Amino acid sequence: MKKLIWSVALFAACGDDGASTLDAMPMIDAGPGPAEDIQFVAGEALPSGNWLLASEWAGTPNKVFALDPANLGGPARTVFTATRVWSMGAKKDGSAILFSSHDPMQEAHFGVTIGDAIQNSFVFDSPTRTIRLLGDGGAWANVNDECFHPSADGAFVNLCRRYDFTADSFLGWRLGRITVSDGSFEFVRPDAPGGPFELNAQEIPGTTKILFELRARPPATGVSIHTRDLVTGVEVMVRQNAYRPVLAPDGHRVLFADPMNQSRLKTFDLQAPGDAAVVVSPTLSAGDGTWSPDGQTIVYTVFDQANSCDHIERVTWSGSTWSAPERLRNCVQTREFIANLSWITIP
Repeated sequence: MKKLIWSVALFAACGDDGASTLDAMPMIDAGPGPAEDIQFVAGEALPSGNWLLASEWAGTPNKVFALDPANLGGPARTVFTATRVWSMGAKKDGSAILFSSHDPMQEAHFGVTIGDAIQNSFVFDSPTRTIRLLGDGGAWANVNDECFHPSADGAFVNLCRRYDFTADSFLGWRLGRITVSDGSFEFVRPDAPGGPFELNAQEIPGTTKILFELRARPPATGVSIHTRDLVTGVEVMVRQNAYRPVLAPDGHRVLFADPMNQSRLKTFDLQAPGDAAVVVSPTLSAGDGTWSPDGQTIVYTVFDQANSCDHIERVTWSGSTWSAPERLRNCVQTREFIANLSWITIP
């Protein structure tokens, strides 16, 4: 999630240059194939059990690796590498990993000189350890996809999309979803040029609703968490002054960062959104977080600014409070710069 905050700051001064439709986005065939374009290399297959996936930027190429949640300080297994793994999310059974990676020819194809601007969606099929570009005809598009949250059945992946880049600007983030089977895409909220950035959509189980974040477009400020009914279009703000929501497996507890408390991690309950939030960890500079399948543990990253790397900490629910944080992976030793975490259970 650090990259998303960095991206907002980097592009805060960029203005709108008029909306264009998704159909008008130029598509480019970038050579022999997307796997070759991003220099994809499959790693080792993971056996059955619980795994913590992490996407890591420290080296070139970037990589997605797996850790045993019972031994987070232990050895990492490389799942795959690519020149860039911009954003990552996974289906809960580990059968598919969704990620975005960059077009190495973006300037030639789209005239875009903003670094790492063009980032398209891919799916890594775990049984075959192969990837596929999720796009129109398997071609590069002028978009940047982030915030991956696959649906429970894996049919869709919810994401936030920056779109319509020019040489030095773009139109913002909008929520959308991709049908994994054919790569087709649709936005899930009406277009609102000049409106807030739309981020981190995830389905609320047993409903037709999604949970998502709105972040004010600079120079305005403010963040809040909302629900939207995809059938009726009704939206409700469920938490003000909150961002980076992660829905628990029970479908109603929400992990979030509190900007009014130095962005410390807390939880609230969708069944009682007005109740006081529960502090998860006193640690500052907490980043991406993920829940264990039973909802009793949260694992999250902690950015170490002095060393430009990410530690991993864990807290456990006691029945009334979260435990004191345990730092189980120290990046001073690992030198890992972690963008995203995802807890999976392979049958």
